[in-house]
Parts: sequence; C-alpha cells; structure tokens
Amino acid sequence: MVKRKGSTNGDVSAKSNKKVKKVSEAMDEITENTKLDMQSPLKLMSSLVKPTTVEEFFSSHWEKKPLHIKRDDTDYYGDLFTLEIFKNMLKDEELNFETDVNVCRYVDNEKELLNEEGRITVAKMQSLMKDKKATFQVHQPQRFVDGLWGVIEKLETYLGSLVGTNVYITPEGAQGLAPHCDDVEIIVLQLEGKKTWKLYKPMVELSRDYTQDLKEADIGEPIMEITLQPGDLLYFPRGTIHQAKTEGDSHSTHLSVSTYQQNTWGDFMNHAVTQAIENALEDNVSVRTGLPINYSSFLGTSKNMGKYIETEDEEEKKKELPSNDKNAKVIEFKETIKKHLANLIDHIDVNTAADAMCTDFMMNRLPPYGHKAPEDDEEDIKDPSLEDEIQVKYPEHVRIVYSEEDDEGPDVSQVEDGSDTEEDDEKPAAKDEKDKKKKKKSVASDAEDDDEDDEDVDGLEEEPCIRILHSLNNDRQSHMLGDALDNYGVGSLKLPLHFGPAAIALLESKGFIKVKDLLLDDDQDKMVLVATMFADDLLEIKSK
Repeated sequence: MVKRKGSTNGDVSAKSNKKVKKVSEAMDEITENTKLDMQSPLKLMSSLVKPTTVEEFFSSHWEKKPLHIKRDDTDYYGDLFTLEIFKNMLKDEELNFETDVNVCRYVDNEKELLNEEGRITVAKMQSLMKDKKATFQVHQPQRFVDGLWGVIEKLETYLGSLVGTNVYITPEGAQGLAPHCDDVEIIVLQLEGKKTWKLYKPMVELSRDYTQDLKEADIGEPIMEITLQPGDLLYFPRGTIHQAKTEGDSHSTHLSVSTYQQNTWGDFMNHAVTQAIENALEDNVSVRTGLPINYSSFLGTSKNMGKYIETEDEEEKKKELPSNDKNAKVIEFKETIKKHLANLIDHIDVNTAADAMCTDFMMNRLPPYGHKAPEDDEEDIKDPSLEDEIQVKYPEHVRIVYSEEDDEGPDVSQVEDGSDTEEDDEKPAAKDEKDKKKKKKSVASDAEDDDEDDEDVDGLEEEPCIRILHSLNNDRQSHMLGDALDNYGVGSLKLPLHFGPAAIALLESKGFIKVKDLLLDDDQDKMVLVATMFADDLLEIKSK
C-alpha cells in the first residue's frame, strides 16, 4: 500500500476530484470579488494591465518607462485588501511590529519609525493612525489573504520569478516613506482612497540596489506626477525614485507588487560562466596551465593606483600616480584572459545554468494556490494499477532536471515484485517543529535482501540521475521573508536516469494518460514512478 498523509482508502480519483473542486470554488469566490481574470496566469496578467495589451506592456514599458492606467472603476480590484481586512488580520493572526508590519511616517522631510514592541492590536493601530498619522506597511500579506495568494502565485508562474507584496495603509493627508528607489519592478494597485505619486529620474538605470532615504534637494524635478484612485494601476522600473502622499479626506490603501530582483542577464551569466569555468578546467588543458611566474610583481592595485584614486587635476594624477596600463606583461596578460574568456563560450551550458536559477525560484515561490500540506495522520491509499489514468496535478510547480551531483535528497530504488512502496521521514506541516523540517521524503523498497537494496541505492547516488523538483512543500507563511522563518526547501525526488523520458512525457501531457502507457519498458518501473510522485501529492489518479 502507498502511504500518504491525509489520504483514505478507496477511490483516489473521487478524493482528488473533490479536492480540485474545492480549489476551483475558492478561486471562483476570488473572481466574483474582482475583475482580475484568475483563469490562468496569462489571463491574470492581461487583466492586470488592461486596456494595455501584455505585448505592449512588455515591449514599451517594462524596464523602460512608467505606465499609469486610469480605469474609473472603483470595483476593479474588489476587496483584495482593505483596512477592514487588516483589522480582521490583527484580530485573527499574531502580527508583530517590524517583523510583519513596519510603522512609519514622513514629516518635514524626515522619516520616523514608530514601531513598538510585540504584537499589534487593532487599538494600537487605530491610535497610531489617528494620533501619529502613521503609515502601516504590511509585509507579504499573501501569507494570510487567500485572494492575494491566488494572484501572486499566478504572477510568479507567468513571470517565472519571485513576486512579493507590501500593503500600505496611510491616513488622510499623510506620507509614510521618504523619496527612495528600489531594486525591483514595481506595480502599484490602488485599492482604497487616493494617493498622489511623484516619480523621478533614476540615479542608476535598472539599479540593483535600493537607496535609503533621499533628500528632495538631491533628486530634481518629478518626471511624472499623478493621483491614483481605486482601480488605477501604476508601473515603474527598478531604480525609479518615488514618493507618495494621501489625497482627500480618507485613508489610502495600495498594494505594491514587486518582482525581478536579481533576475538579470548578469545574474544568469554568473551561473553560466561559473559552470563554464569548472567545465573548462576539466576539459581544456590550456585553462589548467599555470599563471606567469611571479605575476604579482607586475599586477595589483598599487601598480595602477591612478585608476583608483581620484584627484582634482587629471594631468596631475597621470604624472604622479603609478600606472601599469602600458606594461607589456600586463597587456599580454589581458590578451591571454580574452582568449580564455572567448573559449569559455564552448563550455557554457545555458540549460544547467537555467536549472540553477530555477531551482532557487522553485525553492522560494508560493506553493500552488489551494494546496494544503498533508495532515499529521497517515492513512493508506489503494495501490494504483497499470490500468489507472494519471496526470500531474500542478505542472507549473514541477521541474525535471538532470543531475550529476551527489547531493542530499530522496532516493528511489527499484521495487521488487510484491513489495510495498512507502514514504519515510515525512515533513510535518506545523511551523514549530523546525527540527524535523530538514528531513527528506523518500520512497524505498522493502526487498527481502537488505544488502542488495543498499547496493542499488548506493549505485544510484554515484551515477547521474533525474530529479523531480516541486514547490508543494514550500511554506506559504515564510514567503519572501528570507530568514525570518524556516522554509521546507524544494521538494526533490531522485530517480534513475532511464525514468527521465517517462517523467518528462507525463509532465508535458495535456491530459490523463494510462500508467501502462508510460515510456518505460518495465511495468514495475512504471509503478515505482507513479508511487513516488503520488507520495508527494504530485499526481491525480483516476482509478479503474
């Protein structure tokens, strides 16, 4: 029998369909309260920037210039987040100052932090808003609000990049933050009240760094000044300096959606070139040749200090400070590096570099909308048969990679006829059991000869294999909080290399396929693949 938490004996298909129906119904409830189209990641993105087309948005505005969409539709975003929702969160959840909510204000060109100790209550919130004109910056509210979970999970799927959010609730006539810039693309959704935004030219275009508070005297005149009303959208590229202040006689609530942090060509090449150097050191003898004898005698910052020390008189700098730019040995050294760098192109594997970045994304993204971690109690599930039909439940949250690394992860050995396949060392759903969260799931055989089993598993560890990575184990409560909470880590199932074609075909299939039709020669292998993926809740099964 296959064991999986939260499962019961009987028809697996009926239970799977029931669960999917519940998720679908929950999504319908979100859709009823907003005009954002939640049917697919593409449709969500289209409705988010409507009436601008997705193609126009990315070709004309993304990383190029701001976009203001005025809709004159106060119900467009529905109740994705409101002041009332925030009050209910404070009642139902233990939200703490700084960790969950930052409280601040910007008065007379100075930002002041108003955080207190411990938990935020509704009374404290109302007092700070009324008496201090405080802004409440709610960190990653998708951790608690299901509607935002649905929106952000689909945006992450569409963009292939992590997406974070902050909600800003600001009293009338107040401002929370000083002028600054961020290292992320920003999409602002105005949910309640009015807020006037001023955008300024970036100090560094597409900056990889955010700034601390900037002085108004140092940022020049605004390049755009607009007032957002409920239903409006504002986009601006990373590096754009901005500030915002509430207008009118009511509070303002807006959602700031941020993405594409450290998701540049440079970040990709950092992976690709690092891997290429490792490959070149293994395959190319010229890269393994030694550096020039005593190269430090002609290289170093002290040999070219004029490049690093600024002086008012450029001519004086050239005359008095040392330079090795024209040194023949330095010129030859640079030319040799150029040749080696040119040769690295033949060693770059863009696919393994993509796997490296995508694994980090998979490890930190939101779990599928509506997915719940298995319950603490384990119950038996009817063994699937060759006649059953299967499909991957959350294909956009699953990635198959080729692996040569002997890293930690669940191992799978071939199951002998008549043996059970079971799940060991399950990760608990509760956050507070941190000591157990690092344990890995595994599917292992109960073959009669233990020594023979050990040889099979050890052999798999030493040879190339495939890994099925997934985000179902990810902890929604720690999304985008860095080290604030422990994360489960990416789900990883390790399988023999010859399972690859079958696993890939299953992932890419557009509907249910029969277990007996999997691209594996051995029926027992087919059963191992199904049992392994089903144990991690990756499959829907229609039982016959």
